[in-house]
Amino acid sequence: MIEWDDKFSVGISRIDDEHKQFIDIINKAIAIKEHHDNPEELKEVLHSITMYAITHFATEENYMIEFNYPEYQYHKEEHHDFSRKVIEYCERVADGDTQFANKILEYLKQWLVNHIQVTDRKYIDCFKRNGLK
Repeated sequence: MIEWDDKFSVGISRIDDEHKQFIDIINKAIAIKEHHDNPEELKEVLHSITMYAITHFATEENYMIEFNYPEYQYHKEEHHDFSRKVIEYCERVADGDTQFANKILEYLKQWLVNHIQVTDRKYIDCFKRNGLK
């Protein structure tokens, strides 16, 4: 499980709220795997993660475009790579590869924590200079 901590905060309320929601969905997937190990439920929550990621990534990317964020392309590619990989993982689970679920969940946790703490931190100054709080 991932516990929200101030070290994950980018200091922009809308984005922090979306990150918290992202963490909640990932934690739901972890709980399903640990307590139910139900492939259908896991498939459903992985789909939710994919859909939520698209929404959240659009929020960040729209701000990046609006504020002429210099690392926009790199950041967008990181989002794209994540989405592609999660879709691939969902397909494997849908095909019945439930043993693969642990790898998926570990990837999700590590990617999100690293992305927030490293990649997202880079846009904080730009976003705040442009009035986001």
